[in-house]
Amino acid sequence: MGADFIREQSGQPWRKRWNKGVDRLKEPGLFDVQFGAQQRTITADIDPGLSVQPGDELVVQCGSGNAMVCRGQSRIGAVNGLPSDMHASITECGGVALGIVERVSRFGNSAELRLQ
Repeated sequence: MGADFIREQSGQPWRKRWNKGVDRLKEPGLFDVQFGAQQRTITADIDPGLSVQPGDELVVQCGSGNAMVCRGQSRIGAVNGLPSDMHASITECGGVALGIVERVSRFGNSAELRLQ
């Protein structure tokens, strides 16, 4: 008798309210959000007279404070002011990382590399 009274006074059937609760549980919450791998990009200064295209695979080799960008065995550019966390992660991988050209500047003197 008490349950019938509550159901009549609440205005909505109990089952309908429960269904809305189930729908709320299906929505992503604070702890359900997952972020992908952190993408790291750097800007490399390309040496005069050389060019790169988007999609080119280049080698990024760490030095003391900056990094050298190579295509095969030849140097084509440099990364000045490499962030310390990026320098440390490249050094942990043997001092060499693969960089894929994402964008080339309008004048062709710099390129954005995505490190893998």
